[in-house]
Amino acid sequence: MVDILEKDKDSLLTELAAAKESEKAIRVLENELDKLLLTYNEQCSSERERNAAAYMMQAVRLSLPLIDSVGDTKVWEAGETGESSDKPKKRLNPLLFLFLIGGIVLCGLGLLPFLLPYFDGGLDSLKNFDMALLKPLSFAAGGLVCMFIAGLLGRRRAPKATKRAQRVEIHVDSAKVYRNFRNTILSVDQSLDEIRSMERWDKRDDAGKIDGHTASSSELDLFSDLLAAAYSKDPDFALEKINEIKYYLHKQQIEVVDYSAETARYFDMMPGLHAGTIRPAMVADGKLLRKGVASAGTN
Repeated sequence: MVDILEKDKDSLLTELAAAKESEKAIRVLENELDKLLLTYNEQCSSERERNAAAYMMQAVRLSLPLIDSVGDTKVWEAGETGESSDKPKKRLNPLLFLFLIGGIVLCGLGLLPFLLPYFDGGLDSLKNFDMALLKPLSFAAGGLVCMFIAGLLGRRRAPKATKRAQRVEIHVDSAKVYRNFRNTILSVDQSLDEIRSMERWDKRDDAGKIDGHTASSSELDLFSDLLAAAYSKDPDFALEKINEIKYYLHKQQIEVVDYSAETARYFDMMPGLHAGTIRPAMVADGKLLRKGVASAGTN
């Protein structure tokens, strides 16, 4: 079976590579098992071997899901809409924007007096600090507080995890599948070889036997003489050896009977131009063993 499998190697590897998933690969191997068994049975003449092959291939079929053949593994993730998603979307708190805008506005109002010639001496008037400067500084401080709060809101607000659906796709290793499958079929071949050897051993006791009994020397002599007559291509010699069959049967207490009016009951009659025996009958102790054929001739 391994020889048959090797002939299908290229096509089988192609089908396994196209199958990718283990379920489809198992169906490919099941089809190959059927093909192997069919081809083997056509070439095998032993009924015992064919039955054993059928049982073993059924066992192989049942063990196919156990074959270690994992190749690449791919994991697909999809969001709620079914689209692939790499990062979850962040949801920001609306208050963050309010505090951030408020902080920018307040800081702008607080710094505005320093950017415009509001005081007579400009920035030089800072040396003469008075109560008029407290208001813009309060705005700036409030702006900084607002932006600080906005930063806290941005950090404390954890993004809501997006629900994801996962799909795992495991691809089979076609070369590995073939190696494991071939090893299994090789084991089947070895078992069939053992059965074939046992069958030859059982048949060795039947060697030299005729219909289950050991051939006697007289039987072997008769067959040997008949074969010699056939090989001689001498009609007279062949006829002489054929007549010896009557003597051999006589020793076995079997009489060869020719057709006559008294022995007609031992014969089937057939039409013919001449009366006489066509095939003699065989009788043992008055009991008919084999009916003869004779012709009564035409009037």
